[in-house]
Amino acid sequence: MEKLVKTTLLASIVLLAMIYSVIAGENENLFLNQTMVPLVRQFVKQNRLAETNLSTNDIIKYRVTFFKEERSGCLANLKLKCGYFFDVWSDGTNAEVRDFGDANVRTYYNLSDAPKEKIEAVKKLNLSNKLNEKTALELAEKFFELQGHKKSNFHSPEIHQCNWVGTDAEGWGPLPYYQIKWYRKDVTQTERESGLSTVPEIVIEVSGVTSNLVAYHKYGSLPIGKDF
Repeated sequence: MEKLVKTTLLASIVLLAMIYSVIAGENENLFLNQTMVPLVRQFVKQNRLAETNLSTNDIIKYRVTFFKEERSGCLANLKLKCGYFFDVWSDGTNAEVRDFGDANVRTYYNLSDAPKEKIEAVKKLNLSNKLNEKTALELAEKFFELQGHKKSNFHSPEIHQCNWVGTDAEGWGPLPYYQIKWYRKDVTQTERESGLSTVPEIVIEVSGVTSNLVAYHKYGSLPIGKDF
């Protein structure tokens, strides 16, 4: 009798786990189709990225992690066949693309162990650069505003040309990409220098080859759809 009870109990637990798994899977699929895909389409279109007609067939993988207990919303990410990857954040009511990157673009190379031929090839990449710090900043500011951010809510931006590093003999050199950072107005200099991921900031990377957006990151306590 005791063995039968244990067997029945185990079977019930397994069944409940299966039901939960099915429901969770359905919720993930629902969030993918009703929220993630439309958000990604909108992001791709408004930032004039190369791939515009996206469907679920273009997705290599995705994951949705719902918050537990009484907190609504989730964190989700997906990767597309073209190399784009996105992080989406939802509070249960609103959602936005929090991070974007293009896996086809490398904005940093460590060439300390690379053969000379590789180093020479990377050095030549900057020959195709059509931007300088001024025009790269102007381009980045357009993408900054396309995401709904306002310059008045942030400190003056910091711009850095991406680079490769090599051996002591080779040193380092520039790449045809630029990274621009905006810290929110309430961020102190000490917080800016801390490097903490909780500091509210926007990071944008642009290409000097294609003039495209190659990365967007919204860090820290910046709320969904707003700067404050």
